[in-house]
Amino acid sequence: MTYATLITNLRNQVGDTRRRVHVDWTGNGSDTVFQMPQDTFPVLDQSGTYVVKVNSVVKVETTDFTLDKESGTLVLLSAPTNGHAITMDSSAVHITDDGWLNIIVAVIRSLGDDYFKEFIDTSNFTTTANMLSLSLVARQPNNKAVYEFSWRKSTSEDWRRLEEFTNWRYDRDNNIIYVGNRTAFPNSSELIRIRGLKTFTIPTATSETSDVTDKFLTLLEYGSIARYWRWRYKNVVELVSKMTSENTRTPLQELIMLSDRFDRLFELEKAKLKPGKPARIIPPLKDGGGTP
Repeated sequence: MTYATLITNLRNQVGDTRRRVHVDWTGNGSDTVFQMPQDTFPVLDQSGTYVVKVNSVVKVETTDFTLDKESGTLVLLSAPTNGHAITMDSSAVHITDDGWLNIIVAVIRSLGDDYFKEFIDTSNFTTTANMLSLSLVARQPNNKAVYEFSWRKSTSEDWRRLEEFTNWRYDRDNNIIYVGNRTAFPNSSELIRIRGLKTFTIPTATSETSDVTDKFLTLLEYGSIARYWRWRYKNVVELVSKMTSENTRTPLQELIMLSDRFDRLFELEKAKLKPGKPARIIPPLKDGGGTP
């Protein structure tokens, strides 16, 4: 599932679906900055969801104009001729896709090291002659633990655990495995297998595919929805005021209750789904082989 698909699902659950918007301005020969009216922004930040025209001619973003989708500020790079019509057709939402992505990132970060997935990596690593360390920074950047280090000379052989021959240890701060004896790997290009645990990848674009495992998606949704309602405390006070029929609670209290409800669901789901760490064989200490 891509994060764009997840965001669409979250929008549907909280009612943050697109609202069609049409805005008109008239050029005066000098102004280049035009502000969209209240309730017509934030602008949905997806390709093809907004069109700017000057005198019925479609303009190209970055070439002819810039648009601050959060504040609804349109800046034309050249002033329209006096009397020329400026129009914008777009979709308004409560939070942009980038805003939703920031919410999702905050939830993933809040899970920390308590939530992880196991990995087995046999495709990225080979030995170098007399190596004393193996960096995982580039090839397993989200790594948090290594509990098996094995190698073999060819695919026809069985995997052999490194601790049978020398000590080794994993330095999480630097994401490096240290080998206790230079003679453990006298040859290059032998195959290596690493087994360990890694945290979920922090997304940087909505087009990325989520690596959050399926059983944690509900947890991610609860946390995101709770943060969404907290973000909208001030924005929807008037809306909630129209929806509630109880005079004993203020609109802000209604919103806080919504946020608190999903916070509780998030914490309950987190407690229920917290994974147990797999058992790890304690490597034996080899005399003269370095400290594991």
